[in-house]
Amino acid sequence: MDNTRILWVDDEVENLKPHIIFLESKGFQVLTATNGSDALSILGENIVDAVLLDEHMPGQSGLDILPDIKILRPSLAIIMVTKSEEEGLMEQAIGEDIADYLLKPVQPRQILSSLMRLLDRKQLVSDRSISAYQSGFRELSESINDADSWTSWTAVYKELIKWDKKLSGSDAESMRPMLDHQKEEANRIFSRFWAENYSFWLNSSDSPCYFSHQIFQNKVSPHVKSGKKSVVLIFDNLRLDQWLELQPFFNESFRIESDELYASILPTATQYARNSLISGLLPLELSNRYPQYWVPDLMDADGGRNANESFFLSEWAEKEKIENWSYAKVTNHSSEQKWVRQWTSKKNDDLVVVVVNFIDMISHAKTDQSIVRDIANSDSGFRALTHSWWKNSPLRLWIESVASDGFDLFVTTDHGTISAKKPIPIKGPKNISANMRYKIGRGLEFSSKDIGLSVDPKSIGLPSIVLGDKAVFASESGYFVYPNQYNQYAGKFEGSYQHGGISMEEIIIPFAQLTPR
Repeated sequence: MDNTRILWVDDEVENLKPHIIFLESKGFQVLTATNGSDALSILGENIVDAVLLDEHMPGQSGLDILPDIKILRPSLAIIMVTKSEEEGLMEQAIGEDIADYLLKPVQPRQILSSLMRLLDRKQLVSDRSISAYQSGFRELSESINDADSWTSWTAVYKELIKWDKKLSGSDAESMRPMLDHQKEEANRIFSRFWAENYSFWLNSSDSPCYFSHQIFQNKVSPHVKSGKKSVVLIFDNLRLDQWLELQPFFNESFRIESDELYASILPTATQYARNSLISGLLPLELSNRYPQYWVPDLMDADGGRNANESFFLSEWAEKEKIENWSYAKVTNHSSEQKWVRQWTSKKNDDLVVVVVNFIDMISHAKTDQSIVRDIANSDSGFRALTHSWWKNSPLRLWIESVASDGFDLFVTTDHGTISAKKPIPIKGPKNISANMRYKIGRGLEFSSKDIGLSVDPKSIGLPSIVLGDKAVFASESGYFVYPNQYNQYAGKFEGSYQHGGISMEEIIIPFAQLTPR
C-alpha cells in the first residue's frame, strides 16, 4: 500500500500515535484532523484514498460532516469509528454510504484489515474501468467522427456521460485527460453539425427531434386530455448527467415510462428556451403576439425576462382547452417549503407546472462564491452538489405526495449548461444582449473561426433587437469577452457554468414521463 494516503479525523487523535506509527510502517501516509472543519479543508487541498472518521466529536459529529465529505469527494471510502453500538446509528451511517463501520477501541491490525479490503477492491474497480475505457476509446472516437444524425449524437453524448461517471473519484482519473479531449472533440464536431442543420430542422415539419416549443403540444397536452392528472416539473438548467444522478430518488415513488431527449432552441437561455417551452411558441411569435409581455434582450432592459411565464401558460392552456391548471416557481428552500404546504389546494387541478430554479442558482453562484467553486470544480462535483440538494430538499418528499395522490409526472428542463474555458473577443454597441454564450445586436465584430453560428435572428425564430442585427452563438466551451475588459472577465469566468450557446450539454436535454408505483 505504498503511497496510499488516508485522513484520520478524531478529536483525540493525539492518543492514536501508536496506531498511526503502525499504519505508517505498512506504507500508509496518515494525515490527521481533530474536527470536521479542518478535515474538509484538508480534503479540499489533498487527494486521499480513505477517511477514518470518528462519529462522536465535540461540535460537528462524524455523521454531521459525512454529507459534506461526500459532496467534496463522492467516491471516497469512509470508515466510521464509534463507541456506540446503537442500531439506529449504524443504520444512519450505512444509509449515508459509508464503506465500513468499526467499534472503539479499535486495534491497529483491525484498521489495517479494513483499509486493505476496501482499497484493494477500489483498485480492482479502478483497473477495470481504465481497461474498459482504453478498449472502448477507439470505438468511441469512431462514433464521434461518424455521427451524422440526432440519434447518433444523443448516443455519443450518453456514452461520454457514462465514462465521465465511471472514471470519477478513483485512480481511473488518470484517464481523465483522454476523456476530456474526446468530449472537446465531440463538441467541436457536434457544434458544426448543429450549425448546419438547426435552422432547417427548426422550420421543418419533419425534424428528427422535438424542440422547446413542441414538447407541451406533443407530450403534455395529449396526456392531460386523456384524463390523466399530471405534474410537469421543470428544473431550470438541468443537464442530462444531473437528471441521471437524480433518477434513483424518483424511482422510489415512480416508474419511468419513457426517458427521451429533446433539443433546446437557441439561445439555450431561460428567456428564450423556457418561455418557448411553456408557451408552445417560438420567441419571435411570442414577441409579435404579446409585445407587452416580451422584454427586449438588452443589458439595460426594464422588467423580468421570465416574469410572464404564468401568462404564457394560461394562453397555451386556453388554446388546448385545459381549464384546471396551476403554475408555481420555487427559487430557494423557503419557497420550496411554501409550495409543499400549498400542494393540498392543487390536488383537483388537471395540470400543475412547477419551475425549480435551484440548479441554475448553483451554476451562477460558482462565479461569485468560492465555496461553490471549490465543491463544483468539475462536472462530477456539480452532479454531487445537485444530488445533495435534492436529497435534502422539501420537494423530494413532495414528489412522494404527488405519486400517492395519483398524479403522473413529467420531468424536464429548459436547457443545459457547460463549463466555460475559452474566452472569445467580441466588440459591439451598448444596446446588445448581455449573455456570455450568445450576442444579438448590430455591428458585432468577431473572428468567424471562433463563432459556432452567425445568422439573421428571424431565420431561427428570434425577435430582432435593432434593424440589421445578427444572432451570434459561441460553440464548444467558448464565452464572449469584450477586448477592453478581456483580462478582468476572462479570468473571472474561466471554469464557470454558462449557457446560451451550442454544445451537447446545453442542447441535448431530458424529457421523462413517470407514473406512480
